[in-house]
Amino acid sequence: MRKQDYFREVLLQWFEKNRRSFPWREEGIGYYKTIISEILLQRTKAETVAKYYAFFFEKYPHWDALMGATLVELEDMMKPLGLHRQRATRLYTLAQGMKKRLATREYTPKIKPAELQEAGFSGLYLRNAYELFILNKRKPLLDVNMSRLLKRYFSPGEYVDVRHDKAIQSMANQIVQTKDCKTLNWAILDYAATVCTAKAPACNNCQLNVACTEFSRKKGYNPRKKWIITAIYEQ
Repeated sequence: MRKQDYFREVLLQWFEKNRRSFPWREEGIGYYKTIISEILLQRTKAETVAKYYAFFFEKYPHWDALMGATLVELEDMMKPLGLHRQRATRLYTLAQGMKKRLATREYTPKIKPAELQEAGFSGLYLRNAYELFILNKRKPLLDVNMSRLLKRYFSPGEYVDVRHDKAIQSMANQIVQTKDCKTLNWAILDYAATVCTAKAPACNNCQLNVACTEFSRKKGYNPRKKWIITAIYEQ
């Protein structure tokens, strides 16, 4: 079994029993809640957004409600998540773009990539999230958490901002080329958040450690010898 295949298989099996439950992962929530949730998740912990999710969508359950919000109202709504002025300005710009399209009879629930960019949502993560959830393409939800797990498992090295790390971008894109792409993305994010954490990762209890390059390095193993890994992959 190849190292990439082992990575996918272990994480998907782990995810079946250990997945975190979030409202934006539910089936049938629609394009509006899907894309707004990903916007709220930018640079914010999932647990924080989960606590705020019902409150936000109670106030703005659909595009019409968000299009009627003032910038000041959105700033007040965004305060619990931080970066409230930046978030509010972007959401307001996005909503006004949808309002303009509605006025010209060009309305569709799917946001256009150009509209995200105009609203300031041009980052790698959100662009990939849009393609994954809206366009149904196989794209990685690449953030610092996914980057950390991939880097430790495949090729430990100095931290580089994921926006500029072409190697980790390429690796992430390769990993998610599977029919279980969406589920694998969530599995990677959950594993990085609960097992392969930034500080004090649970390496000894990690189900990936037998093939993890960083774990082998810490234990003083020579990865070139492929000790037990080879036996597992070649079964």
